[in-house]
Amino acid sequence: MSFAKIDGPSEEGPGGEKLENNKMASGFHIGMSFNFGLTDLMGLRTEFLYSQRGTEYTYEGPSYYLLGRNTLQPLTLNGTRKQTINVSNSYIDIPLLAYYKIGYFEVSGGLNMGVLVGSSAGGSIEFNGISPNGNTVPIAVTLNYNYNGDEAGFASDVLQQIDVDGQNYTVPQFVGAYYDFPTKDKNLYKTFDFGLNLGLAYFLNEGLYLSAKYIHGFGDIDRNEYDISLQNLNTDGSFIQRDDVNKSKSWQFSIGFSF
Repeated sequence: MSFAKIDGPSEEGPGGEKLENNKMASGFHIGMSFNFGLTDLMGLRTEFLYSQRGTEYTYEGPSYYLLGRNTLQPLTLNGTRKQTINVSNSYIDIPLLAYYKIGYFEVSGGLNMGVLVGSSAGGSIEFNGISPNGNTVPIAVTLNYNYNGDEAGFASDVLQQIDVDGQNYTVPQFVGAYYDFPTKDKNLYKTFDFGLNLGLAYFLNEGLYLSAKYIHGFGDIDRNEYDISLQNLNTDGSFIQRDDVNKSKSWQFSIGFSF
């Protein structure tokens, strides 16, 4: 079993309140390890693991919504947004570790390299906007993201009609990962993630063991051109890119057999 989250700074509201939150998301990992004993008590280890590392993300607070994009009458509504999304990133992890045995226990530590092989997410947006005439405009959209496969502007062909002061706008029922962007150059999440790997194992007998590991990412795992403010736009209506660092943090709890 794995528990992970993406940890980084939150946008702050007008009163300094925290608008974003990341919670641990559950997943799994499976793989194999190779030991190179230096003595009876210590040695080196490399592993080859498929592991899921994601996050449960929420945004709740002041925001905007763009209607009529790429038309003659685009409209930006201001209001409040509640956005939830569960991100699932799949990695091939290759840690390089040193280990030391103390009785039935074994401690380990070293570096971890993760190679991203899959990236998806699902969630929803609930937006309550205010029209130019002061009317409430509710908008609900499903989020169905494939960060590696979606193209810019991708959304469902099934549309819903949104009335704004007598003017009808169409909104897709679900949108892809890059729906808000006119072009896509690279994916949101970077291919490589490097970090620190620390572990503790308890051997029930000579082969069967239980283990717990903590993996702490060193660098920013997403690209800033897609990491945008959900609270405000630039004065020209363009997105505000956020120059922050979001790191991956995860726990792995395992049962294994060594021979």
